[in-house]
Amino acid sequence: MKRKRHLFPHACGAVLALGCGAAHAQSSVTLYGIVDAGIEYVNRVPQGKQTGSVIRQQSGNLAGSRWGLKGSEDLGGGYRAVFTLEGGFNVNNGTLGQSGRLFGRKAFVGIATPYGTLTLGRHQNLLYELMYKYDPLTFNPSYSAQSMDSQFVNRADNSARYGVQIGDVTFAALYSSGFDSTIPNGANVPGASKVGREMSAAVLYDRGPFSIGLTYDQLQGTSIATQSNAQQRALLGLSYEIGPVKALAGLRWLNTRNTDVPPSSLLYWGGAVWHVSAPLSISASVYHTQFRDPHGGPTMGVVLVDYALSKATDLYAEGAYVSNRSWSNVGVRGTGVDIEPGMNQAGVTLGIRHTF
Repeated sequence: MKRKRHLFPHACGAVLALGCGAAHAQSSVTLYGIVDAGIEYVNRVPQGKQTGSVIRQQSGNLAGSRWGLKGSEDLGGGYRAVFTLEGGFNVNNGTLGQSGRLFGRKAFVGIATPYGTLTLGRHQNLLYELMYKYDPLTFNPSYSAQSMDSQFVNRADNSARYGVQIGDVTFAALYSSGFDSTIPNGANVPGASKVGREMSAAVLYDRGPFSIGLTYDQLQGTSIATQSNAQQRALLGLSYEIGPVKALAGLRWLNTRNTDVPPSSLLYWGGAVWHVSAPLSISASVYHTQFRDPHGGPTMGVVLVDYALSKATDLYAEGAYVSNRSWSNVGVRGTGVDIEPGMNQAGVTLGIRHTF
């Protein structure tokens, strides 16, 4: 559904006026983006000592609103220089996303070779980049698996990523010397290499209607005092397509060391995407988190109806309901987001999305 506008196919253009010199004959830059906004109803939102329902406009429901530039230059012999700069924004108020970063979604440069691609900069972690396709709601910003675990949609500053595809198998690895540069002394601390460190590895197998993927991700604490704290995650995802229906399932293992925040748990889900007709699709999934101690945890169900008006524009309706235990605090939009511990919550969003 993405329509790409190519800038500078053979020379640097005045559109961006970047002061480029002579361009390589095989260079190209693509401008792309998504604009997504909707109206949301959510109940039991805290307001002082009480809770109440709210109707509000939300930006980025099925996909975060964004704009970006990506390009490559043919270096010959199967080698290419590549880059991506991608920034998020909020349609409802025009502000930048990702805590005000200009290119907060992605910002990296590197070399693509016949033996894989190596890039340096700010990347989506491998859980986000490679495993979203195993969630029937694709880790979308409104209601999806990311409501249960925000690490599914995080990014890593100061990171190096290598990836290669060999036949039906994809391998990837990522290393960050400090995954969040906005934390003072939370990255690249002299003599304390574990502070803010993130390490990930992934392998995926795609063949015909079947796909399976496994990713491991580990985060260290963001200070000298907490650098031995660790969050270890492993996510297994599967999908199988039969005609117009794709069945999907996921299992995420979380183990925390030297800390109980977040608590160790298992998160699992199952659901399907049904392509009813060319313009209409329906997605549904159930998610459950099982905590190690105390036992039990929240359960969430989500249904999405999406209707394509064209290749670039679609209308959608999405609803979710979360059932919490006495102490769990998962809201439809995330853990600890607009929810009191032990409260159940429902949300509905109607919106429009346009890609370019």
